[in-house]
Amino acid sequence: MRALAVLAIGAVLLTAPPTAGALTVSGRVVKGTGRVPTAGIPVALHMVRESQELPGKTVTSGPDGAFRFTGLPADPGVEHYLSTEYEGAFYTEGPIDVAGKQTVTQDIQVFDVGREFDAIHVLNHHIIVERKQDGLHVTEVMVFQNGASTAFLGVGVNHAQPSGARVGLPASIKDFHAGIGGDEQTVQVQGREMTSLRPIPPGQRPFSFTYHVPLSGRMDLSHRLYFPTHTFVVMLDDPTLRVESMTLKSGGTREQGGKTYSLYSGSDLAVGGEVDIRVNGAGFFSNPTIYPWLAAPAVMAVVFIFAARRGRKSRAAAAAAAATAGAAHPATPMPTPIRPAAARRVPASPASGADDFAQVYLYLIAALDQGLERGEFSEESHALIRGNLKRRLETILADEPRAGIR
Repeated sequence: MRALAVLAIGAVLLTAPPTAGALTVSGRVVKGTGRVPTAGIPVALHMVRESQELPGKTVTSGPDGAFRFTGLPADPGVEHYLSTEYEGAFYTEGPIDVAGKQTVTQDIQVFDVGREFDAIHVLNHHIIVERKQDGLHVTEVMVFQNGASTAFLGVGVNHAQPSGARVGLPASIKDFHAGIGGDEQTVQVQGREMTSLRPIPPGQRPFSFTYHVPLSGRMDLSHRLYFPTHTFVVMLDDPTLRVESMTLKSGGTREQGGKTYSLYSGSDLAVGGEVDIRVNGAGFFSNPTIYPWLAAPAVMAVVFIFAARRGRKSRAAAAAAAATAGAAHPATPMPTPIRPAAARRVPASPASGADDFAQVYLYLIAALDQGLERGEFSEESHALIRGNLKRRLETILADEPRAGIR
């Protein structure tokens, strides 16, 4: 009876369906426009919950190009991605739609890699600018066209790494995030250059990203072009803002997504050119980050005036105490008589208020320069605030020729 029971339990386990909640992701690695199955290609499965990447798995495609991942948790809060590398180029697919499914099929298409630059151009490059309280929120969408039969992978910044998409970004951008056609692992920003480690495959491929620019009186959104561009469009949702550009022309307004956008456009732009885009109309005082810099000199002045008055009172009290002590002890030698003020010149003390003010303004100017390097201010805001601080510093140090001002 025991033997029969064991056999019955074994039969149930062998014929039972997969564990509830288990997920299987399978597919093939195919190459080229002909989608030829390709063997021996490593395929990685990535699982991400919010910003945390969970332990993944890696398999190798079989003789028919097939790969398979089994026993995966069907957690609705986890996103699944596939990736592979072929001839030095990265390919990714995802997030894969696994909602309510136990089996999902997703192929990965790879290509032979080439550098046929003449076959690459940008069909259209759209920049959507939305004004928010903390600055301009910018979304850029590009559509690449590769007319060759191989994936394009050119050179990146400083020729250090190969790159597919490459874009010259504006200065002073913040919170850059890759969108369609990219991810945080394969999209890099260095200075004003953005490059993608993914190749540009044959056919049309969209590419997008977002960032924001702090508000100031004049915001520079200029771009350098690394590919010939058929159409370049800038759209602004705030009618008080306007674009100054020698490259783009005003095209009226456009309704999109329930908003009215001012339109500026250009066409047939050559590689290597600079699309000058300067957004005016926000006003200098629209950037809250400059308020501390404007208020700092006045606050420092009040502090040092208060300190100087207290110092004078302390010196007066000390002189009164010395006079009282001299009256109580007549034998004590009296100090040397002081000449009239008109007949002498009192040198500034090393701890004088002027020196303190100079040190404060020099510190503020140095901190402001560092803020510009970190992208906290636009060049226009930096120049205006720095000029104000410098003029005040020059006034303070008018009688101090030894102090140098940059």
